[in-house]
Amino acid sequence: MSNAKTICTVCNYIYDEALGEPTQNIPPSLKFNDLSDQWKCPECESGKEMFQPCSCVSLPIYEQTCVAHAAIGIANRAKADDVSLAMSKTMPVGQLVAQRPLRACVLEQLGIDYCCGGKSTLEDACLKKGLNVEHVLEKLFAADLKGNHFDEKDWTKADLKDLADHIITVYHQPLREELTRVAQLSAKVARVHGDNHPEMIEVLNVFNQFKSQLELHMQKEEMILFPGIKAMEATGSPQIFGCGGGIDHPIEMMTQEHDDAGEALCTMRRLTNNYTPPEDACNTFRVLLDSLAQIESEMHQHVHKENNILFPRALALLQMAPSSR
Repeated sequence: MSNAKTICTVCNYIYDEALGEPTQNIPPSLKFNDLSDQWKCPECESGKEMFQPCSCVSLPIYEQTCVAHAAIGIANRAKADDVSLAMSKTMPVGQLVAQRPLRACVLEQLGIDYCCGGKSTLEDACLKKGLNVEHVLEKLFAADLKGNHFDEKDWTKADLKDLADHIITVYHQPLREELTRVAQLSAKVARVHGDNHPEMIEVLNVFNQFKSQLELHMQKEEMILFPGIKAMEATGSPQIFGCGGGIDHPIEMMTQEHDDAGEALCTMRRLTNNYTPPEDACNTFRVLLDSLAQIESEMHQHVHKENNILFPRALALLQMAPSSR
């Protein structure tokens, strides 16, 4: 397999021949010179003429020129109390994204699950996908080089109350509206195209169950779990829930429900051939598939912030409470 890399001089995106470019359906081992003359950088849409050979191609990953430049650039922009810039193949993928949210784009392009699968190490996740972990680390370093990691609040340090409110405002409220809209689209497509595309009837059934379970899930979080986390943060005391247990029990339940939602999304992706519209798809059909893909993308960030940031921090707070020691 080729190890050649070519870097965009505009945005520092690296085309790695060993990885190809999954977002553009470019397979691994396709040489840069063999790309179409009309090919554009997936990050900034610059043409091939803006690329040059990457000076890091023959050095070990931690000694590569562009990696060193990336670390310097990030260090100059980082806050003094920011998390370590170090990355390693033994770090959980959820932790990688919690440190730098922009890294999620790289992992999604490669099909690596960082939300429900956030506890897996990068090495294990790459092994599962048949990817070279060092090549993936290079892409993550390239994402760090963009320098806009601080556009979003550092939720690993923010108050848990603010994080819970952020999840409700940014994810829960828009998702409720989107689920209603997409349910209507799903019913229409299944009715009109179900004879020729019976898989869309199955998509409708899976989506309806996904919708009802997710709506109940968000309600439980907003009425029970999130208020409990806020109260524990405000008082420093563990909270007792209706079942008589502590906050770890609803967190465990919510985490399992996240897994169930992830399985439903995977099923719909499989049934629709990765949300690819068939040749006879009408505009409504195409809008539905695009909407399902968007829901999945938003759910990745949504679940990541709960599974990998809010829940672990709440459990850590529980351990620090006086009556828990």
